[in-house]
Amino acid sequence: MPRHLLPATAAAVAALAVAAALLTTRGAAPAAPPATAGEAALALQQARETGDPAWYARAERAARAVLARRPADPEALDALGELALARHRFADALALARQSRAAGPERLAPLSIAGDALIELGRHREGFAVVQRRLELRPDLTSYSRASYVQELTGNRAGAVRLMALAADAGRPGGEPRAWARVQLGLLRLGGGDHPGAERELRRALAERPGDPRAEAGLARVLAARGRLAAADRLLARALARQPLPEHAALRAEVAAARGRPAEAREHLALVHAMGRLMRANGVRTDLDLALIEADVRRPDAAAVARARLAWRERPGVVGDGVLGWVLTRAGRCREGLVLARRSLRLGTDDPLMRFHAGMAAACAGERDEARRQLSRALALNPRFSLRWAPAARASLREVSR
Repeated sequence: MPRHLLPATAAAVAALAVAAALLTTRGAAPAAPPATAGEAALALQQARETGDPAWYARAERAARAVLARRPADPEALDALGELALARHRFADALALARQSRAAGPERLAPLSIAGDALIELGRHREGFAVVQRRLELRPDLTSYSRASYVQELTGNRAGAVRLMALAADAGRPGGEPRAWARVQLGLLRLGGGDHPGAERELRRALAERPGDPRAEAGLARVLAARGRLAAADRLLARALARQPLPEHAALRAEVAAARGRPAEAREHLALVHAMGRLMRANGVRTDLDLALIEADVRRPDAAAVARARLAWRERPGVVGDGVLGWVLTRAGRCREGLVLARRSLRLGTDDPLMRFHAGMAAACAGERDEARRQLSRALALNPRFSLRWAPAARASLREVSR
């Protein structure tokens, strides 16, 4: 699950109602009141819900205006930290979390930001310790969801499912954070091959929050895995209309390719790149995410490998290792790809796509026993883990088993 999409911290959420009222009445006021940290939090929430990165600039302006008046304001520092996470600027997020913690040592928000940043920066032990501390201090949706991710990264899917269920139950019915947690719970079940359970969770999310685009995209992923491609495409079209995110468009391209519609797939991939340009224009570092999408559809050239390597240096955790490893494998640099694929599994992560990437890297490098082991595990976890790659996994497994 993408960590930059985690729900806002409790302090930020608490400020939203006041900020919303302020923004609603501001147009009628003869003079605009000073910006508040709550306005920044509201803008970040709008970015999460709409997928429009233009809200990031509004969040930054509001937070920096507060800091111009009160340089150590912890809520404004938290808003900038959340913004840095959303923009994939993890070193900046960590520095801001530390400033906020120094300004208000008793506050929990900087712990959430620091935990996310440390994990993405590959400082896993430190990040896990921060997540555990947050959970001990306040077991709520924010803490449970982050603790779930730790369990997922360390290979305990059952524990991850249990904690994400607690996160969903802790959320306000109908609220976006609860829907997000329910979607993540469905995707955890999907990753473990529990298609009926995944569909149940995602339909429950939509029943509680009709039209939620992430829930629609998650349900589309489940339906596609179950062979209902037309229904999946309809859901993705609706999700994209409400929340134009590159991952929604990339999945729609995959569905179109599986339906034998290459022209449509190319159109959706063009949309992915257009969205990536828009995000970059709004300060979001998208190179690693786009490198993964691009490596899935064509063999990376030297320039693509160089871009992925630069992005990895800014995000050297297991996610970054996995993406760069796959880019190198697809580029034919098999030994380098295998080194990174192995590193991506160093915490014990038991994800079918990551296992598949490691298996393909091993096959490419001539490590047949390792390839058999990893590909078999990917298919055992979820025989339909990917429209594009599950058939390739079966074919490669037959090849290395001869």
